Amino acid sequence: MSEAQSIIPSLYLPVSKQQLLLPNVSVAEVVSYQAPAESPTTPDYFLGMIEWRGINIPVISYELANKETQSTLTKNARIAVINTIGKHQASLPFFAIVTQGIPRLVKVSDDLIKPIEKNTGKADSLFVKVDGEEAIIPDIEFLESLAYANM
Repeated sequence: MSEAQSIIPSLYLPVSKQQLLLPNVSVAEVVSYQAPAESPTTPDYFLGMIEWRGINIPVISYELANKETQSTLTKNARIAVINTIGKHQASLPFFAIVTQGIPRLVKVSDDLIKPIEKNTGKADSLFVKVDGEEAIIPDIEFLESLAYANM
């Protein structure tokens, strides 16, 4: 395999006290924060719906889905629109996660990424260190299932 094939362009998405790591292809777009239209009968992690490119998509709080405390929104808060990958993809092609800042680009390769032994929450797949910087690879299918269950 050539070196160009082993590098994965990715994004750090800042959330409360940590950052998520996702491949660029997982993120459809990062948009300015807009308050989701709330629904009073949904769980706290389901923040509501926003309109994006003419469709309504659900917005999830990663922190609350992981049973953590949701921090106050920062002035740099954004919404990351995520491409779905699971069994609900046909009826739910996208959902969104609130970030606490502007995402950063990072190039990930096998020699730069190392797993870290930490307790993971339900919304986590793996803790990693990328070139010395800690991040969480989220469980996108789990978050997608939460979004789908509350649409």
